[in-house]
Amino acid sequence: MKRKTTFGVVHIGSIHTSVAIVAYRSPTDFDIIEAANKEIPLGEEIFRHQRLSFASIHELCRVLQGFRQLLADYGITEVYPIATTAIREAENSLGILDLLKLRTGFVFHVADMTEEIYYKFFALHQKLKKNHEVIGKKPVLLLDVTSGGLGFTGWQNGSLLFQNNIASGRLSILEHFTKEERSDIMFPSAVRDYIHAALSPLWGSIEHAKIHTLVLSGFEARIFASLLSHKKDTSPIQIDPDAFLSMTTSLIPLTTRKLMHEFNLNEQRAKLLLPTLLLYEEVVRTMHIESILVIDTTFLISYAVWCGAIKQSPKVIEEQNELLLGLAHSIAARYSCNPDHGTRIEEYAAMFFTALRNVHGMTERQGMLLRMSAILHEVGKFVNLRNYTLYSWQLILGTDIFGITDAEKEIIACIDYYYNRDNPDQHDRHYRELTRKQEIIADKCCAILRLADALDRGHSGKIKSVSVRLVKEQLIVEYTAEDDISLIRWSFQRASVLFCEIFGIEPVLRRK
Repeated sequence: MKRKTTFGVVHIGSIHTSVAIVAYRSPTDFDIIEAANKEIPLGEEIFRHQRLSFASIHELCRVLQGFRQLLADYGITEVYPIATTAIREAENSLGILDLLKLRTGFVFHVADMTEEIYYKFFALHQKLKKNHEVIGKKPVLLLDVTSGGLGFTGWQNGSLLFQNNIASGRLSILEHFTKEERSDIMFPSAVRDYIHAALSPLWGSIEHAKIHTLVLSGFEARIFASLLSHKKDTSPIQIDPDAFLSMTTSLIPLTTRKLMHEFNLNEQRAKLLLPTLLLYEEVVRTMHIESILVIDTTFLISYAVWCGAIKQSPKVIEEQNELLLGLAHSIAARYSCNPDHGTRIEEYAAMFFTALRNVHGMTERQGMLLRMSAILHEVGKFVNLRNYTLYSWQLILGTDIFGITDAEKEIIACIDYYYNRDNPDQHDRHYRELTRKQEIIADKCCAILRLADALDRGHSGKIKSVSVRLVKEQLIVEYTAEDDISLIRWSFQRASVLFCEIFGIEPVLRRK
C-alpha cells in the first residue's frame, strides 16, 4: 500500500483565496479531506490601481486567520502557502507579504507566471498519463488561462513540443479597456480584435505541431462544458469544437448581461467569462482543433499534487525533469547550438555531479540546473561570436524556461556567463545581483561546467568514453581516445583551477 502524507495548501488568487487539506499517496491518488474558499476580488483592484488597499489586506488577513484555525483543528502543521497573479503584480507586494506573515503566520511563496502555469501542467500531465493513454499519441495543446497571462504547452508521446507564455490573461485583457469602453455594445468585437493581435505572433512558432486536441481547465471551461456535454459527471469532458464555435456564435452580441442570463452567473464571473470565451474561440479557429477536453483540475489542487510529489514521488519528479531538459534542448536548437556538443557536455556534467554527490552539498534540483546550463551554454553564439557569454546571459534571462523559477533562471544565466571567462567576482554586476545562496550554487555549477566543457573543447567528440570517480581528495577522470587531445588536456588543466578553489579537490585526467 502506498505511503500517505497529509499536509495543507493555501492559495491567494486573483478572485478566490483557498485552502485544502490533502492526503497524498501519488500524483493521481490523493484525497481532499477538507477544502474552503472565499471570493475576494483582489485581481481587479491590482490591475486597476497596481496596489492592494489596506481594507483588502485586512479582509485577506481575516480569511487567512480562519484558514489557520481550520488547519489547526485538523492538526495540520505542514502547510504550503502560495500566491499568484494578484500578489505578484502588486507594487506593495513586500509590505503585503510581511503583514500576512505577522498577522497569520503564513510565509507565502510568490510564483512567477511561468511557474504558475507549470504547476497546472504538472497535474494535468499526470492525470492524462494515467487515465487516457490514447491522448497524446496526436499533438495536445494544454491552454492555461490565468488572470495575468496565457500558457501554451504542446505535448506528444511524453515529450514537450513547445512552451510559450503571453501576458494577456482574462483580467489583464479587461483592464486594457476603460469602464466606458467595456459598457459599449462593440466591446466584445474590440476584445476579439485585441486578442487576435496579441496571439498572432505566437502561431508561426507552434502551427507546425498540427495540434489535434485542446485541453482546458478552470471555472470558465467547466461552464460551457456543462452545456455542451451529456456526460457531466466525468473528467475529462469531451467537447466537439464545432459545437463550441456554434455556441459562441449564438451568443453574439456577447455582452456581460447576456452571459449572466445564459450561464446564471453573477456580474463579476460574467465579466471574466467574456475574454476567456473569446480566447478559446481564437485558439480553436486558428489551430483547427479537432477535439476539446475539459479537466476539472484547479490551481490549488495542481499545487498540492506538486508539493506531494516533491515530498514522496522522486521518480515522478525525475521523469518531469527529463521533460524539461528535453525542452531546453529545443531552446538550444532554436539558437543553432551544436546538439552533439551540448549533449556531451550535459552528460559529462551529470557524471561529475554524481561522482561528487557526497561532497558538493547540492540537491538533485540544483543538479538539473547544472544540466540545463550545460545544454544552453552556447546560445549566445547565435547573436554574436564575440563576447557570446554576455549574450547567453541576456538570452537566458529573456526566455521563459518552463518549470524554472526566475531565481533559478538567474543561476543558469550566471553559470553560462562565467563558464568561459574570468572567475565570478563581486565587482561584476552579473554576479553581484545574485543572493548569497544563488552565488554558492552558481560557483559550484560553474566549476563543474568548466571541467565538462574542457572534455569536448574542440567540439569534435575526440573522447570516446569517460568514467569519473572520487578518490580521497582527487577527482579521477579516465577516458579513451584515438586522436591527439592536447587541446582537451590543456583546457582541463586551466578549468581545474576554479574547481580546486571551490571544492578543495584536484581533478586528474588519465587515459584508461
